[in-house]
Amino acid sequence: MGASIAHEVNQPLAAIVTNAEACLLWLDRETPNLDEARRAVEQIIGDGNRAGEVIRSIRALSNKADSQRAPLDINDVVNEVIALVRRELLSHRVSLRTELAPVLPVVLADRVQMQQVMINLVINGIEAMEAVTDRPRELVIRSCQDEADQVSIAVKDSGVGIAAENADRLFGAFVTTKSNGMGMGLSICRSIIQAHGGCIWVEPNLTEGAAFHFTLPLHQMDAS
Repeated sequence: MGASIAHEVNQPLAAIVTNAEACLLWLDRETPNLDEARRAVEQIIGDGNRAGEVIRSIRALSNKADSQRAPLDINDVVNEVIALVRRELLSHRVSLRTELAPVLPVVLADRVQMQQVMINLVINGIEAMEAVTDRPRELVIRSCQDEADQVSIAVKDSGVGIAAENADRLFGAFVTTKSNGMGMGLSICRSIIQAHGGCIWVEPNLTEGAAFHFTLPLHQMDAS
């Protein structure tokens, strides 16, 4: 659990440092930009609260406690995550394209845990394109209702792809293809999705890169 928390809290902590540095820059100007500094502080507070929520959700998952599930539109989660990773996209020169279904049925899910899954998949996609220099770096996030009446999400990158021998074991704990990776992100994603009654898998794209998919069952409303 300690490794899981360390892995998942790293992203909001990095965002806190980035926003704190930005705040100092705004304040150090000859004429301080108080509006931007205030906005940076508000983002620091938000990231701090998110780190606390991540710890709460990981503890609930590891203890098999009830998560805070509620009817949820996954498109809302996608848009929240895009706002959270915007700096990562810019700093890695990655363009983002969304293909979200105009209307999706709701799922019964823990919002913070769904954010964790999406952030992990998006950051993995961004990092998979670091070595790409001969073509555009593009990340695609797609949502739809599939033939099995589930909500389906895909995160596709145009990176170097995944070796066939690694595809089946990527979701194992402490398995990583990164030199500085902990091998916890995809394992956590699988645990969260399976706990919500869904499935998660990866497959190669027809051209470059890979696509991570997950599905979630629809929320069955109580007739009463």
